[in-house]
Amino acid sequence: MARIDVVVPPLATGQSGNSVTGERYVRMFNDLGHESTLVAETRVGSDLVVALNAYRTAAAVKAATAAGSLIVVVLTGTDIYRFLASDADVVLETLDQAHRLVGLNDRVGSELERRHRERLEIIPEGARRSAVVRRTSATEFSVVVVGHLRDEKDPRTVAAAVRDLPSQSRITVHHYGAPHSTDWAEWAQSEQRSNSRYRWHGEIPRSEMESIYAQAHVLVNSSMIEGGANAISEAVMADLPVLASNIPGNIGVLGESYPGYFDAGDPCSLSSSLLGLESDPQKLTELSSAVTDLQPRLTIDEETGRWNQLLAGLAVT
Repeated sequence: MARIDVVVPPLATGQSGNSVTGERYVRMFNDLGHESTLVAETRVGSDLVVALNAYRTAAAVKAATAAGSLIVVVLTGTDIYRFLASDADVVLETLDQAHRLVGLNDRVGSELERRHRERLEIIPEGARRSAVVRRTSATEFSVVVVGHLRDEKDPRTVAAAVRDLPSQSRITVHHYGAPHSTDWAEWAQSEQRSNSRYRWHGEIPRSEMESIYAQAHVLVNSSMIEGGANAISEAVMADLPVLASNIPGNIGVLGESYPGYFDAGDPCSLSSSLLGLESDPQKLTELSSAVTDLQPRLTIDEETGRWNQLLAGLAVT
């Protein structure tokens, strides 16, 4: 049995993506027979440190290196698509110290140097199969958005996409997620006052999300930066069709041929996609079929098996 510390960035609180992923890793490693804990910094005596976000956990990784622990760095969206450009020295030093790197989507390798690609494993985020029976409304075409209110998630595009839809449209957006600032909270409150098709529900317990997915017609991921969205994996395993911005992090999870992309940051493109799904049941069926095809890749068992192979390769037993 190994002692595995899962380190999340100090700023990761509540149900942030890193925290959700970190908590799942802890459960997974414990189920594999190890002693795993979610921490904010490296502890003395850890056999393995799994750090989420190379930039924000740089100090913890440096401490783990000094302590002689094995290190796995999980590359997040901001790592690959922001900090690798803006703070390359910090990120590259962290990657150099890692014994293995984990990417959450198939396109991560194209952003890395050869020496780092040689240590890269792609392990998409897994989710459990939903046990809730799908029951969608006939009077509303429900669009669910799951993501905190911040620039990277680009919630403004979703709100703008539905603001001026034809009066006969039944489309309504239900957004779940906490604001990253008071400005974002004020924006969401103002938007739902002026936009009858946008409803912000704030952050809700994750235990309630299965029922939310079961009542929705489609999930929208409008991110401008994404490493590998938890919400996409959850939606796929809940048989919920997904519309996603055509960014590398989403394409790397859903695949090149997935039929549900719209142009990132473009409300008109998203509006057209939503109206197409609402008006043409065949398009929604096509998207549902594509989601079903993805399910074997995004199960918890598949994710656990890939991590188990990685640990075995590091001789973590």
